[in-house]
Amino acid sequence: MKYNWSIIGHEKQLLQIEHDVASGNLAHAYLLAGPNSIGKSTVARKMAGILQCKNDFCHECPSCLQVSKGSHPDTFEFANHDDSIGIDDVRRLVERLTMTGQSNYKILLIRKLERMTVPAANSFLKILEEPTERTIFIMTTDNVRLLLPTVISRVRIIKFLSSSVEFLERKLRELFPEEDAETIKKAGLFSLGMTGRAVRLIENPDILAHNIKVYHDVQNLLSTRNISARFSYLNDILEEGGAVETFLDMTTHVLRSKLLEGGPDTRKHLNALSKIDDTGILLKKNVNPRLALENLMLGL
Repeated sequence: MKYNWSIIGHEKQLLQIEHDVASGNLAHAYLLAGPNSIGKSTVARKMAGILQCKNDFCHECPSCLQVSKGSHPDTFEFANHDDSIGIDDVRRLVERLTMTGQSNYKILLIRKLERMTVPAANSFLKILEEPTERTIFIMTTDNVRLLLPTVISRVRIIKFLSSSVEFLERKLRELFPEEDAETIKKAGLFSLGMTGRAVRLIENPDILAHNIKVYHDVQNLLSTRNISARFSYLNDILEEGGAVETFLDMTTHVLRSKLLEGGPDTRKHLNALSKIDDTGILLKKNVNPRLALENLMLGL
């Protein structure tokens, strides 16, 4: 590849972006779709840097430095600091896009596009349909199912897929040659194919140990039909910040492992995985977490 994207894997997707840039076949709107912690936001920021730099992404000019710091005057970014993007945010965006720019493009970066409310998304559609001259939207989403079909139809989707355990282990050995083989193996397994997460687990042994504990907790929960025990565990994870996401991830991991083992419960495990996915969507829609998770517990 021509550019250093600073992420692990996804060569096919990155080559597609490089081809679009080199050929001049740029879409006015890109949607980078795939699981969390897989590198989408890094790619979006790098792509903006490539497009704004007049020296072929030199990393040294004012444009490159400004984009990397999030201070470029014609590169606007909705980071992941707020729970939602409302219609007032979109209106302020329209005002900025109509201002005269001095750069190669006016670029809008939106992380987790699914945070956009329905009224905001409907308003945003107007900009997507009739963007101002030399405007490019680069957006990310963890779940395309949460977006309006009318929005999806107006963007060029680039799908980022989970990596295999074997690929991640090989890359982790290259990045962390002094790390022991067992830690590399566990980080690859518990990353769930997410490259950014794999690196984070290696760099944070406490987080890796916690993931392993939750994995074993889930195995025990799935082996019992004791609803009281399940709800008691649910109380614990609801009280612990960030524990719900880890619980859903590890439950997914356990069920996928059971699927690979085969057996008569294949359909049951597939249904459970579907319920986990649905629960994740409900939680992002601000449904009561306890109610959503209790329903999941009853269905596992």
